[in-house]
Amino acid sequence: MATAGNSGRLLAQKIGFLINPVHIVYFSGFLDLFGVSMIMPMILPYARDLGASPTVAGILGSVYGGLQLFSSPVLGQWSDSVGRHFSLALCLLVSGAGYMALGVATSVTLLLLGRVPLGIFKHSQNFTKTYLADLVPENKRSAALGNFNAASSMGFIIGPMVGGHVAELQGGFRYVAFIAGAIFWINAALVWFLLPEKGKPSQEKSGAGMERDESSASLKKLASEEISFSPKNFLASLHAVDWPDLWDLFLIKFLAGFSVLLFRSNYTQVLRQKFDASPKTLGYMMSYSGLVAALCGLCVGKFTSLYSSTAKVFFHMLILQACTLFCLTVAPSMTCVLIATAPLSFVTATQRVVATDLTLKRGGKQSRGGLMGLSQSVMSLARMLSPFLAGLAQEVHVDGPSTLAIFTTLVAVVLIYVRPQDPEKRKKKAE
Repeated sequence: MATAGNSGRLLAQKIGFLINPVHIVYFSGFLDLFGVSMIMPMILPYARDLGASPTVAGILGSVYGGLQLFSSPVLGQWSDSVGRHFSLALCLLVSGAGYMALGVATSVTLLLLGRVPLGIFKHSQNFTKTYLADLVPENKRSAALGNFNAASSMGFIIGPMVGGHVAELQGGFRYVAFIAGAIFWINAALVWFLLPEKGKPSQEKSGAGMERDESSASLKKLASEEISFSPKNFLASLHAVDWPDLWDLFLIKFLAGFSVLLFRSNYTQVLRQKFDASPKTLGYMMSYSGLVAALCGLCVGKFTSLYSSTAKVFFHMLILQACTLFCLTVAPSMTCVLIATAPLSFVTATQRVVATDLTLKRGGKQSRGGLMGLSQSVMSLARMLSPFLAGLAQEVHVDGPSTLAIFTTLVAVVLIYVRPQDPEKRKKKAE
C-alpha cells in the first residue's frame, strides 16, 4: 500500500514538473474564489431563513472577521516554519470542511459554529500570494500578482452564476455548500501533489529550487510545530514586525481597504433605494465588476512597469479611488453607476497588487508569512468594522457610507503624501 502511495506521489510530482508551478498557482486562485463566490452571497439570506435578525446576521460576518484578525499573523508565522506548501494545503482542506459544515447547519447557532473553522483557517488567498512571491523573481512579482488576481476574479465571475442556479433547487443551499467544500478539497489535492515546497530556505535545494519534502517529513514538522492562538502568540507575532518603520504603510492599507468595504457593505441596498434596482440587475452588476477586475488584473504588470516606483502607483490609485467614489455617490442613474464601476474595479485590482508588492519590499528580510499574515489582519479589522459603521452612516443618509468612504480615502491620500512609501526614498532620507 505504501509503495502504491509513493508511486502515485512520484507520478504527480512528475506531472507537476511538466507544468509551470506559477500556472498551477493561478488555477488554485481561480478555484478558491470560484468556491467562495458560490456560497458567500447565500449565507446571510440562509441565516435569515433560519430566523436570524439583521443584527444576528451581521454578527456572523463580524465573528468571521474577528477570528481572521487574530489568526492571520499567527498562521502567517506558522507558515514560515512548516512551509508555505503544507500550510496552504491544510488551510484549503479545513476550509472545505468548514463550507460543508455550513451545508448541514439547521440553526443559526450551527451556522455560526460552521463559520469558526473558516474564520481561523480561510487564509488561502493570502498564503497563495506569499507562495507566489517566493516563487517568482522580484522584478516579475507585480505581473505575477496581477495575473493571479485576474485568474481569481474569473472564479468570482463564474461562481455566483453557478451557485445561483444550484440554489434554485430544493435544498439548494446544502448543495451549494457541499460543492464549494468539494472544490476546496480538490484545490488542496492540487496544491499538495503538484506544487513544490516554498518558504523554508534551509530545506530548499539551491539551483532548481523546486524540490519539496516528502509528506512524512511535513507531517512530522506539523507535529513539532504547535498552532497556538493564545494572546501570547498573537502579541509575539505583532512584536516581530518593525512597527516604527511600517506603521504608516499598514494604516494606509487599512484606510484604502476600509473605504472600499464601507462603500460596498450596503451597496445593493443603496442601489435598490435610489434606483429601484432588481436582484437580476444587481447580479449583472456584480458579474460586470468581477469581469472588469479580471481584465484589469491581466494589465496590472504592464501598467505598473510604466512607473518607476510602486509607491507612486499606490498614491495615484488612492487619488483615483477618491474621485471614483465621489462620482458613484452623485451618480444620477444606473448607467452612470455602471460607467463609474469600471474605474473602481481597476483601482481595487491594481491596489491589491501594489499594496502586496510594497509590503514585501518595505518588509525587507522580515518573515514573509508573518508579514502577510499581519497585513491580512489589517484587512480583517476593516471587514469587521465596515458593516457596522456603514449601517450607522446609512441611518443618517442613504449616501452616508459612500461619503464616509470618500473621507477615509482622502485621509489615506494625505498620509501617503506626508509619509512617502517608496523604500529607496525612505532609505536615503534615513541616511
